Amino acid sequence: MFRMTRAIRVGFTPLNKQVLLERVTAATETKAGIMIPQKAQAKVNEAKVVAVANETKDWAPAVKAGDMVLLREWGGQTVKIDGVEYTLMREDDILGVLLA
Repeated sequence: MFRMTRAIRVGFTPLNKQVLLERVTAATETKAGIMIPQKAQAKVNEAKVVAVANETKDWAPAVKAGDMVLLREWGGQTVKIDGVEYTLMREDDILGVLLA
């Protein structure tokens, strides 16, 4: 419902059908300015695609950098690049692309 993202530039290319994602953070307040307690914040299973592995002769990526995707609740590998936390996961584990 509430999504917060920012512009991303990362000098990293995933390998072997992997996708680098930045998970969307839950909103801490409503549009009206009401603070949402941390316990009441829902876990957000959305992420922005930051980087995708290069296409191979037997695989073409279904997502591209900048796409908003829906993820499984658990999965992926958490990595830190330049002090920012990202999730690295196989493209097969992405449930779908969210349309604008």
